[in-house]
Amino acid sequence: MSVPRPPGPPVQASDPARLSTGQVLPRRAVEMPSGGSFSVDLERAPQTIRELESARDQLAELMVVAVRLGKVDPGTSDEVSRDAASVLGAVATGGQGSLLWALRSGVDRLNLLIDAVRAEIATYRNAEVANRYGFGPSQA
Repeated sequence: MSVPRPPGPPVQASDPARLSTGQVLPRRAVEMPSGGSFSVDLERAPQTIRELESARDQLAELMVVAVRLGKVDPGTSDEVSRDAASVLGAVATGGQGSLLWALRSGVDRLNLLIDAVRAEIATYRNAEVANRYGFGPSQA
């Protein structure tokens, strides 16, 4: 017979896994990478934006999969199956460090990157227009 668990906050991805046997499995949330710089050839910028949007859309589709993983049914009521479903749910959707969190962060970063590339294109085009009208015939 299994011992009922007291209600508490949902398990998070960074929480140690506490199995029904009492065994504790530590976990570490992986930090998101940051920094770096890049350059985009202006002629390839529209294609770059399309590729970034495609990558963002793929991550968004994976978010749906992560949510399903977070709700996996153990299938039986044995402790091992319940523990496995609980741990999988935490890793998939359990807050910071979870798969869902990482995917959402990736979508957010790609959106920022897409916006930055679009802003640079607009800045370049505005400078071109200003230069075109700024260098008219000389007034002597």
